[in-house]
Amino acid sequence: MQPVGRDATVAVVRCGGYGRDEVDAAVSRAIDLIGGMGRFVAPKELVLLKPNLLQGQEPERCVTTHPAVVAAVARLLVGHGCQVVIGDSPGAGIVYNETNLRRAYARAGYTAVAEETSVVLNYDTGYQTVSYPEGAVMKQFSIITPAVAADAIVVVSKAKTHMWTRMTGAAKNLFGLIPGLEKPVFHFRFQDEYAFGRMLVDLNECMKPRLQVMDAVMAMEGDGPQAGSPRKVGVILAGSDPAAVDTVLARLIGMDPLEIGSIRSAAARGLIDPTAVRTVGDDPADLAVPDFKKPSTYTGGGAGPWRRVVLAITQRFGKTYAPRPGVVGEACIGCGKCERICPVHAVTVTEGRATIDLSRCIRCYCCHEICTERAIALSRGLAGRLLARLLG
Repeated sequence: MQPVGRDATVAVVRCGGYGRDEVDAAVSRAIDLIGGMGRFVAPKELVLLKPNLLQGQEPERCVTTHPAVVAAVARLLVGHGCQVVIGDSPGAGIVYNETNLRRAYARAGYTAVAEETSVVLNYDTGYQTVSYPEGAVMKQFSIITPAVAADAIVVVSKAKTHMWTRMTGAAKNLFGLIPGLEKPVFHFRFQDEYAFGRMLVDLNECMKPRLQVMDAVMAMEGDGPQAGSPRKVGVILAGSDPAAVDTVLARLIGMDPLEIGSIRSAAARGLIDPTAVRTVGDDPADLAVPDFKKPSTYTGGGAGPWRRVVLAITQRFGKTYAPRPGVVGEACIGCGKCERICPVHAVTVTEGRATIDLSRCIRCYCCHEICTERAIALSRGLAGRLLARLLG
């Protein structure tokens, strides 16, 4: 049974491409199915529209929320009489400054969205401390200024796999409210994916975004959130609860929702019952992609007795099983993003090339996530390959 006071209804709407008319119709229908824009925001409210910017990539790479989806939500908000600001803090290897924001917005297509819809792009790189005494693992967060100043937050996420958290969607997208170079502190503190999930639940409960819209028209499969491959799912999702939206996404791409740290944590706290999530609109069974390629770190699937034993071993000897990052020499340009993002300072750049100290590496894959040159490759040792076969 779904907890009282929390709505686990998720709209599922087919959307075959990024043409303006098709996306606008799909986004509008999805939001109407869950009560309409007026249920979530009021006229004259200042709304932060929070996409998945990561570090700004061309839309066809499926790294960022597609600008057509961002524009569709922006038009609905403006039409409802809201003031709208598009804002995010790029990935942790990126210095959070105006120059980098301008570059990221332009590459992701959001500069054009702002011009077309007459909304504002955020260039304020300040941040403030927000207290959350009810937090299970975090009692306060450093939050970027536009999120603190907003009356409401509307999240427009991107459906992707993730090397560390298995997938990234609604709940994980809010991590972008943490200013860029502070993100590694969280990866150092929460080195287990489920501990990280507990932090994400605290963050979402603290900031309470009112509406979730997910771009799963073209998703990313494989070694996301940046080095994977585009894969069509053909769906727009919408809901008010991030764990509910993520639950539907997990099922669409063939994952057990309770494998995802943030969903498991929300369920453990009594914030959601994944079995009680209700969908409206199109039938998810008609849109599911069961052969969606999982990240190479993925250990999900069936859980028979033998497999549970092997999983217990991998958790005890995580570094043995987990893929280890290595530098592809000819691809590395020595930009230093991996060095800046590493929470344990295992990466150094000397003479224009990165090197990784595997004895210090905690296998969070932040270096792999942030590298735009695909210069960080992942591989397993002999013992890790054997365990991977047993788990396969």
